[in-house]
Amino acid sequence: MGYLKELGKAPKVDEFKDKLVIQKTVCLLELSGIKLGYHFSLYVRGPYSPSLTKDLYDNKEMVNKLQTDYVPDAHEKQLLHMISDLSDGLDPVLLEIMSTYAYFIRTLSYDEKNAITSLKRLKPFYSEGRIAVGVSRAKQLFFKPTGKEIEAMKEEFGEWENASLSDQKY
Repeated sequence: MGYLKELGKAPKVDEFKDKLVIQKTVCLLELSGIKLGYHFSLYVRGPYSPSLTKDLYDNKEMVNKLQTDYVPDAHEKQLLHMISDLSDGLDPVLLEIMSTYAYFIRTLSYDEKNAITSLKRLKPFYSEGRIAVGVSRAKQLFFKPTGKEIEAMKEEFGEWENASLSDQKY
């Protein structure tokens, strides 16, 4: 609950959308290395933890009112805000796509191609564009480029930027 309080998000445990946001946010935190003690399995709407749902209902009043003394540390706060920013303020669809893709990659050890193919198969109700955005955002959360990769990207994007600037002159 300290995480939700940090983000200023007061959930309603009985609302599906709020439970989905909590499930996917906690999953992304777990996959990022914050050990909260929840085990996730894959369901139609992505990674799901029955024990997290049980804890939400067992503590429903406290969750709904964000009653907690827990304060996330600096690393947890940074990660929370990054997840919130990448998911456009905890958009349930983006969180669902991001957490499912991350689950395929980090838990099931799928390669990128199999992860995307499996994601599209599991979620045919989302557009190609929505899936592409969610996958891109998950990669931003988990992909930590090396110094060599950063230099290569700067070089590649620098050429694009220069081309864009020269186009603006005409």
